[in-house]
Amino acid sequence: MVALLLLPFTLFAQQGNPAGMITGRVSDSLSHKPLDFITVTALAETGNPLASTYTNTDGVYTLTLKYNGPVRLVYSFIGYAKTEVTVQLNANQQTLQVKEIHLAPNLKNLDEVKIMAARKLLVQKPGMLIYNAGNDASNKGGTAADVLRKAPVLSVDARGNVTMRGSSNIKILVDGKYSGQMARSPADALNMMPADVIQSVEVITTPSAKYDAEGAAGVINIITKKGGKKLSGALEAAASNWEQVLNPRLAVANKKWNINANAHLHRLRMKSESDYQRNNIDNGTINSVLNQYIVRDNVAPHGSASVTVDYAADSLNQLSFGVTSWFGNWPDNSRLNSRVTQPDGTILEQYNQAVFSRGKYLGADFNIGYIHKFKKPGQELNLLAQISPSRDNSNYQSGQTSLADALLYKELNNSLTKNRELTFQADYFQPIGNSNKYTLESGAKIISRKVSNNYEVFGSTDADPNVLQPIAGRTNLFNYKQDVVAGYLILKFNLPGNWYAETGARVEGTFLKGEFQSGSEPFSRNFANIVPTATISKKISDAQTLNLSYTKRLTRPYIWDLNPNVNASDPKNITTGNPTLQPEIAHQGELSYSIAFNSGLSFNPAVFWKQTNNSIEDITVVGADGISVTSKQNLAANRQFGLNLSATIPLTSKWGLNTNTNVTRLDFKSTALQIISNGWGAEFNINTTYKLPHALSLQAFGSYNTRTITLQGYQTRNYYYSFAAKKEITSQKITLTLATVNPFTKAVKQTAVVRSSSFYSSSLNREYNQAIKLTVGWEFGKLFKQTESKKIENDDVKGQKKG
Repeated sequence: MVALLLLPFTLFAQQGNPAGMITGRVSDSLSHKPLDFITVTALAETGNPLASTYTNTDGVYTLTLKYNGPVRLVYSFIGYAKTEVTVQLNANQQTLQVKEIHLAPNLKNLDEVKIMAARKLLVQKPGMLIYNAGNDASNKGGTAADVLRKAPVLSVDARGNVTMRGSSNIKILVDGKYSGQMARSPADALNMMPADVIQSVEVITTPSAKYDAEGAAGVINIITKKGGKKLSGALEAAASNWEQVLNPRLAVANKKWNINANAHLHRLRMKSESDYQRNNIDNGTINSVLNQYIVRDNVAPHGSASVTVDYAADSLNQLSFGVTSWFGNWPDNSRLNSRVTQPDGTILEQYNQAVFSRGKYLGADFNIGYIHKFKKPGQELNLLAQISPSRDNSNYQSGQTSLADALLYKELNNSLTKNRELTFQADYFQPIGNSNKYTLESGAKIISRKVSNNYEVFGSTDADPNVLQPIAGRTNLFNYKQDVVAGYLILKFNLPGNWYAETGARVEGTFLKGEFQSGSEPFSRNFANIVPTATISKKISDAQTLNLSYTKRLTRPYIWDLNPNVNASDPKNITTGNPTLQPEIAHQGELSYSIAFNSGLSFNPAVFWKQTNNSIEDITVVGADGISVTSKQNLAANRQFGLNLSATIPLTSKWGLNTNTNVTRLDFKSTALQIISNGWGAEFNINTTYKLPHALSLQAFGSYNTRTITLQGYQTRNYYYSFAAKKEITSQKITLTLATVNPFTKAVKQTAVVRSSSFYSSSLNREYNQAIKLTVGWEFGKLFKQTESKKIENDDVKGQKKG
């Protein structure tokens, strides 16, 4: 296969150098990212057309023409101002290199429709949709979770847990790099990132071979804002009945240096209630009933800080360095009333329980990168390295009491997790032949992870419930090592008739080792995966594009899924890891269409299909003792297909609307458990903004999810809505935003049902997030502009779903 991929390279390298060749590169003036599908037209002095082409995915174009004299080059694309330059092509000059062209967003109607005319909110590219969050004024004062609620294809619940087309197996990157904070807990990390630092969100539904194969549903890449002027910055403060936030930002830049720093301090209160009932079944007959009422009310102080430094030694060489740290305490205190009865209501067991927990964590990502651009447009070498140390110190102490407050049982679970991750990556981009219509991308990557979890559990006895004794069977030291070696190769073709195609493959070798200090036997597993990807795209016109993509994905379990430390804070419903867990593999394809007009109107429909084998699912079993145990297992497969539609609609010059719709059919099948579960689900959201005089605007957002099918049951509907008013004091560069979340709903209710032949459980959950929030933002210096520096992209491990 590699030989076949390299064959075009051999053939094109043998081609001659045609006369009259004009080549160059086009990029966005704000993001400095290369722009693909830009139409480039060559005109004679008289205005007669000589030749026409469009840029490839690296922003590179090549025109071949037989002409001697001045040539007018016109660059055009929907949403950007038309740009024209004049060059001189001489008869004895075979190749003319044009200076890089920076296209500016179309600001024609900036005063009336700033958001829609400055830059489209939604942009479609092969295999991905881009949500330009920096152009959505309604994001002021929110978090990254609020931003992702408005991004296409995604769904975010009240706690910040993200799913893509119904799956939570997503890899979330920040500026294209692995984030230890996201890997630890995506929901927590998203609630720690302020919305105001986010420039755009790339929702990559069919990642190419360049990306790590991990992330069965896809990849989310959050692009943050960078400074582009000598000195700029911002200070944002927000307060509500549930949270208090402070977000400072500072950027300093000159011709060679670009330094950006930001911090986030956040105090978040979370409250929820649950009514849980489980019928335990034996041979089709209910033999006992468990009823629980659980209240959680926690305050989580946390924060993060990051500094990035980019140094351009010259036009061909760039160095970058970055450090991001995060810290905080994410407790999970609860009060529980538990009662076990016979079917006729006779009480068998009854107690109250209080759980006091601590979730302290500290971590950092240190990365360094080097980019070398060759004189030939599109030829580039990237070298990247990153180290990510972190520690997570968590524990819980539970106490069971009788209804008369007599102590029955105490338990203490201490857990210390230390993680160290090293990553080295190299990527090379080589245009093939002299026409630059073909590009070869290749790269290699090494990831080394070492994780240890030292856990010890103490419990009391019936004889003396006040004295804690070590529980040897639940105390251990778990060491886990995971090494990944990968390489990839991609060929990109810019074909006649505005066709584009790319094909590639990634080979990954994974080496796992796990050992325990005592008890369980050590384990090791080695496996290799070949991950093919392919995309074909047709640019029908400047406004219309059609894409067809295929990719193979896998999901590796991480220590959170493997760790056998039992969480028995609820002794009737315990959870544990599974050291024998295997990776899951998914095949997925997508057909998408995009149409956009100068008015700002755009539609992005897509149909998709995904087949997941050996899928990792939460499995709950109930023993004869009436205790349920939940862990992840490879006992099922699932098939998914559906439609998603994203649209931006300018209703008037002052009123705009954007909406996302996902409709999905999900089929689960487990031969081992004898389960077949299937059904349709849908997700809708709508976001609208209306501009009033005197720099005042109103915004409304709402999302609604229908019933969601799971392997062992389903979750009922849930919804989220908000309203906001924003006032800009332009002379002082101050923005005031008053927002309300779920103003007519004290608590959002959702029921989760889990069932098997031995039990039927139903949990009615109420999330309290009714809020009113005031945000004050002040900016100094010029408005933030987006620059780009290469970072590590470790998107290959499954993050822990928390929040």
